[in-house]
Amino acid sequence: MKIYNSLTRQKEEFKPITPNEVKMYVCGVTVYSSLHIGHIRSYIAYDVISEYFRVFKNYKVMYIRNITDVGSIVGDADEGEDKIVLKAKEMSLHPLELVDINIKGMWQGLDAVRCARPNISPRATGHIIEIIEAVQEMIDKGFAYELDGNVYCDVSKIKDYGKLSGNTLDALDAGARINCDSRKHTPYDFAIWKKAQPTSALKWNSPWGIGYPGWHIECSVMSKKYLGETFDIHGGGRELKFPHHENEIAQSYALCGKDPANYWVHTGMVNDADGHKMSKSLKNGITVDEAIEKLGVQLLRWYFVSSHYGSPVNFSEESVEASKSGLKRIENFFFNLKNNKSDKYNAELDKLLEKLMQDFEENMDDDFNTPNAITAIYDFIKCANPIIQAHNYDEQNAERIINYFKKIDKVFKCFDFLYETKQEKNIENEILQLLEERNKYRQEKNFAKADEIKAQIIGLGAEIFDNKDGTTTFRMKS
Repeated sequence: MKIYNSLTRQKEEFKPITPNEVKMYVCGVTVYSSLHIGHIRSYIAYDVISEYFRVFKNYKVMYIRNITDVGSIVGDADEGEDKIVLKAKEMSLHPLELVDINIKGMWQGLDAVRCARPNISPRATGHIIEIIEAVQEMIDKGFAYELDGNVYCDVSKIKDYGKLSGNTLDALDAGARINCDSRKHTPYDFAIWKKAQPTSALKWNSPWGIGYPGWHIECSVMSKKYLGETFDIHGGGRELKFPHHENEIAQSYALCGKDPANYWVHTGMVNDADGHKMSKSLKNGITVDEAIEKLGVQLLRWYFVSSHYGSPVNFSEESVEASKSGLKRIENFFFNLKNNKSDKYNAELDKLLEKLMQDFEENMDDDFNTPNAITAIYDFIKCANPIIQAHNYDEQNAERIINYFKKIDKVFKCFDFLYETKQEKNIENEILQLLEERNKYRQEKNFAKADEIKAQIIGLGAEIFDNKDGTTTFRMKS
């Protein structure tokens, strides 16, 4: 199994620290506003990754995704106003009231798109004691210093600073210099503890005065607390490489003398149809509720798993329609599979399924390559369709195929057509009885009565097909 490691910029064989166990930390939402489609794309990707480890590799997964409820500055800058505090002021709310509202909405949105909840979802405000201890330790070790109540990490003391993003000190110096406190050891030293304004609603006592933690130190402290000094996978959106993840590496070096994670995994951004990043500030963003209303959960997940997690996605009507068509193709296959069975076992169909099993897992083992895994599904359907349409297979063949696709669906979570609800089963039983009655009238050439029953079946939400071989099948309208 190979994973693309953003740190080394190459695919590497995945070797977990503990055999058959994965420890994964993913940077979570800053809860100053509602979820948007960029969040959903990223967390569906990590849901697929964690579920693949569980379902196909039989790994125990410890998945941590934090909640940032303090310390993230407007523009992801090092100086300025906390996003949560600023937004709360605009809405005449206490910051933690806003946080609670948005956390509730976050869980509702992520549950709606079927993302399994992480093992632990720690909040930054719940770890202030540990953060203060880490800041003091960095000062004691000579990697941080205090200026008027602000504490900064001295990046000149960090070995190989910039190795993840390429923003080394030399590279930063070659670019435009930033305005900052001239007393800082370098212009790029970043805050790990910030002095609070007297009017700030989010502040705590510390050895350096009243303040609050910097954004980057929060993740370093929480990942270390729950996963140890070094864990397997650190994930997040590609836009977090710098400064956030770069500074996490710096802090880990200062605190532990080593990198926090062995593999860095980054998801691509969601762009609009013209390739521009989707964001509220550009007025082209889509909330999770809007996305679900537009696509539905099943298609939304399929749309995102159809692209490799690390690639950007251009959200357009054309790409959505292409995904919808592909998903419908699979649904049609399973409609025929369930309705065209005979009593003759087909060894060739089993061989095609075995090839799908091998191809699907080989592609998923290659850096979770969902597009190629989906191509393997389409190839299987193309080869299997003639057998299905010829009614040349039995219940055993169908059951094996359905069971394997249910296994895939534990990862992709978008093949709703594989399952029947109790209500659907009752309706289908009623339709089967009506079809039997209709066929009786057709045999008696009482076509007027047969058409009445056909109208009843259509009224139950089904469409029926009178096949050339004399059989009649039906499907529920989607």
